[in-house]
Amino acid sequence: MLRVENLRMYYRTMSGLVRAVEDVNFRLREGETIALIGESGCGKTSLARAVIRFLPRNVAELSGSVVIDGIETIGMSDKDFDSKIRWRKITYVSQAAISSLNPVIRVVDHMIEPLVIHFKVPKTDAIERAKEIIKRVGIPEDFLWRYPFELSGGMRQRVVIAISLITNPKIVILDEPTSALDVMTQANILNMLKELRSKINLSYIFITHDIAVSSELADKVAVMYAGWIVELGPAEKVYVDPLHPYSKGLLGSVPRLRSDVPVTFIPGTPPSLINPPKGCRFRPRCRYAMPKCEEIPPVIKTGSEEYVRCWLYGEK
Repeated sequence: MLRVENLRMYYRTMSGLVRAVEDVNFRLREGETIALIGESGCGKTSLARAVIRFLPRNVAELSGSVVIDGIETIGMSDKDFDSKIRWRKITYVSQAAISSLNPVIRVVDHMIEPLVIHFKVPKTDAIERAKEIIKRVGIPEDFLWRYPFELSGGMRQRVVIAISLITNPKIVILDEPTSALDVMTQANILNMLKELRSKINLSYIFITHDIAVSSELADKVAVMYAGWIVELGPAEKVYVDPLHPYSKGLLGSVPRLRSDVPVTFIPGTPPSLINPPKGCRFRPRCRYAMPKCEEIPPVIKTGSEEYVRCWLYGEK
């Protein structure tokens, strides 16, 4: 469904170029979920926006290859991308549901807007489709006629997910869809996403910094650090036996209910993406750092679609 190769996106700022996404590679199959995990500011949302082309005005470079359902989108005009890709094949759920919804517009009008504007569907038919989708995400039909401020946080999140599904896309990008929600609401949203994936065979890109949440949904995990994907592999391998020192640090910082393993932390702070460290970007914080790490580490394949970007595995 999605193939990303050597994707690079830089922002232009007064202080210089921000290397937000650099040389990123991954694939997403039909009905599969890939979780993007990492600290805030590591490039997760920038990567998602590069894929779906929600680009700010200060983008200095966007290069590489993004193939969505067999169509190369890098180099495609905005008009063609809107008419062939966005809403039709891929949609996006942003972080804060409340900021995605206009408080003075009813839920039904939010939902039918993509169909009416992009697909020229008659309003009565669009409303019928909205009734179908709103039930699918677990909201009673009569909530269509309410305003966003009348809904709870969990209900608003379900509405935003319903809007992303109304055009019947194949890929949905979920940018921290459970942030700022209580634990029970998070669990309900995750169960709903699992059910939708099994019923209509959706593919997800699930962005989060919450490792416990990502483990509920992910088939594959991509660990991002300072604009790079430093490790990619099946969820059961990355969560149980991570390879990259940063991945080990992330998993070590998660408290365990059924283990006496002490919680650890990663020293230092994330690097500047304007002036990243020489060589490996994790080197200043890595306990395994060695002189070789002053060179850019290679991408080491550890399986058919698994890799780690670290000099520790350079000789294997």
